[in-house]
Amino acid sequence: MRSIIRFLVAGTAALPLVIGAAGVASADAVEYDHGTVAAGEDGAFIHGLASGASEDGAYFAQEFLYAGTEGAGYFGELSWVYGDNAGHHEVWSAAGEDGAATGHTNATAMDDEWGDDDAEWDDESDDESDHESGEDD
Repeated sequence: MRSIIRFLVAGTAALPLVIGAAGVASADAVEYDHGTVAAGEDGAFIHGLASGASEDGAYFAQEFLYAGTEGAGYFGELSWVYGDNAGHHEVWSAAGEDGAATGHTNATAMDDEWGDDDAEWDDESDDESDHESGEDD
């Protein structure tokens, strides 16, 4: 009997997911966001999350912020795909009684058009720096 009740509860809980997935398949664009805030005598915490997808691309972003008796910190990330381009960026910072630190990660993949523009700019800037330093070509 308990197995049947568990099955019914699980099935009932899954029904909105199935209906939601059917709606996603027929939608032109899909977006989701979520936020959480908590505060107490030991500190505060914030988490925000957003994601979306359309025919042009998709993205995912989230942030965590906290402050408490041990210190404070931040973490944020963004990932995206748009056409033939994609990227991921994340950054973090933390500070406490033992010190502070920060860092980031960035990665991108661009189509040939973007790559050509960057290569031309890099070549021009290298030539200018050679001339400014007095080096011969």
